[in-house]
Amino acid sequence: LIHFYKRPRVKMMSESDDLDVPQNPPPPPHPSVDVPQTPAPPQSSVDVPQTPQPSGDDASHSDKGAKEGEDSSNLDTTDEIGNSHDLNDSHTEDTGGEHNASTDAVHSDSGTVEEELDVGDESPELRNSSLRIQQQENGHNENGQDGAGGGSPRVNDVQADVSKMSLSENSNLQQQARKPVEIRPVHIGDMKIRSKLKFEVVTAKVMEEGGKKFVAYTIMLKRASGDPHPALIHRRYNDFCKLYERILCTFHKSVLGDFQFPQKVLIRNFKAEVISERTDAFHRFLNLIASNDKLLYSDYFHAFMCTEEQNEAVSYIKLGRYHEASPLLETIFYIREKMFTLSHICVLECVVELVACLAAVKSDETAYRYSLIASQCIQLSAGHPYLTQITVPFLKLAESLAESVGHDPKPYKKQISELRYSGVKTDRVPSLLEVIRDKYIHTATKTARAY
Repeated sequence: LIHFYKRPRVKMMSESDDLDVPQNPPPPPHPSVDVPQTPAPPQSSVDVPQTPQPSGDDASHSDKGAKEGEDSSNLDTTDEIGNSHDLNDSHTEDTGGEHNASTDAVHSDSGTVEEELDVGDESPELRNSSLRIQQQENGHNENGQDGAGGGSPRVNDVQADVSKMSLSENSNLQQQARKPVEIRPVHIGDMKIRSKLKFEVVTAKVMEEGGKKFVAYTIMLKRASGDPHPALIHRRYNDFCKLYERILCTFHKSVLGDFQFPQKVLIRNFKAEVISERTDAFHRFLNLIASNDKLLYSDYFHAFMCTEEQNEAVSYIKLGRYHEASPLLETIFYIREKMFTLSHICVLECVVELVACLAAVKSDETAYRYSLIASQCIQLSAGHPYLTQITVPFLKLAESLAESVGHDPKPYKKQISELRYSGVKTDRVPSLLEVIRDKYIHTATKTARAY
C-alpha cells in the first residue's frame, strides 16, 4: 500500500509543469549526499583539490565529481515533495533500468560507506600532493614557461643556489689567498759579532773550457760552531797563486808560518798525486788565513772569495738574465754574511740586488724571505749614503711582496708614510731593479771592485 500511494505522487510530479527544477544546476563547491538513517561523515567522500583545469587522470576524477554533483542536486530537490525513498523509486522506474552510480553509492551497505569515508588521513594527503606535483609538471611542459612572471620557481631556486655556491667559492678563494705563506727562515749568524770561520777543500775536478783543461777546486766556507747553509765556490790553481803573491806583497812571509805554496808543474799536473798534494796545501793555506783577522778581512781575500761570482752576476743583470744572476748573488750573500755580518754595507748591497732579481723572475716567496733580511740590514746601516738611493724603491717592492704572499704590508706602508712626512719624495720613483741596473750600466763586466 505504501508503494501504491507513492507512485501517483511521483507521476504527478513528473506531469506537472509548474515545478521549477533546474536541468543542469552548477555543481556545488563541496557536494554532499544525504544518507538516511546513517550519520553524516565529517568530510566528503571525494577530496577534489581547488586547482584550475587538471589534466590526465585528474580530469576524469573531476568529471566524475561533477556527475555526482548533478545527481546529488537532483536528490536535494525531492525534499519539497517527498523523502529520498520516493525519488529513488520514481527515478528507477522512469529511466527504465538505467544504472546510476550516485544511487548505488546511496543504497550501498552502510558499513562499506563508513569504510570508504573513514579512510586514514594519509590517503587524501598523498592524493593531493600527487595532484599538485602533476599540475606543476603539466603546467611547465604544456606552456613551456611557468606563471605570469615567465620564470620557473625551480629554475630560480637553482640559480639562487648556484649563485650562493659561486659566492661561497669566491669567499673560499679569497680566504685561501689571504692565508699567509709560511716563510722559511734564512740561516744567519750574529748580526754584529763575527763568527769564527772554517775552510775546507772538498773536491778537485778536472774540467775543460775553451779547449784547455784545468782543475777546479771546490771550497766550502762555514762557521766553526756549525752552519746549516755553508757557501760553496770553485777556484783554480792560478787564483790561489795570485792570492799568495798578494799576501807576500803586503806582509812578510812569516805571517803564514812555515807554509810552503805548491810549485807549478809544467807536465803531469793532472795526475792524482799532484791534485791530492795541492788539495791538502790549499786547505791548510785557507785555514791559516782564517786564523789571522788581518788576512781574513783584507780586500784582496774578499776579492778572491767573491769577485768571480760578482762579475758574472753583474753581466747577467745587464743582459736582463735575472734567473741566472739570482744563484750567484745568493752565494755572495752567504759569503759576505759569514765574513762581515749583516751590519756591513756590502751585505746590504748584495741582498737588495738578490731581492730585485728574485722578484723579477716571480719568485715572490724567496724574494720576501730575503727582503726580511734586507730590512734588518737597512736598520743596521742607518745613515749610510747608499740608503738614499734604495730605501723607497725597496720599501715599495717589499710591500708588494708581502701582499703577494699573504703577509701584513702595514709596516712597509708606515715607513713610506714616515719618509713622505719627513720630506722624502715617495711618488714617481724608479723601481729597485732600475736603480740597480743604472748602477752597473757603465761598469765593465770583468773589472774587479775594490772593497
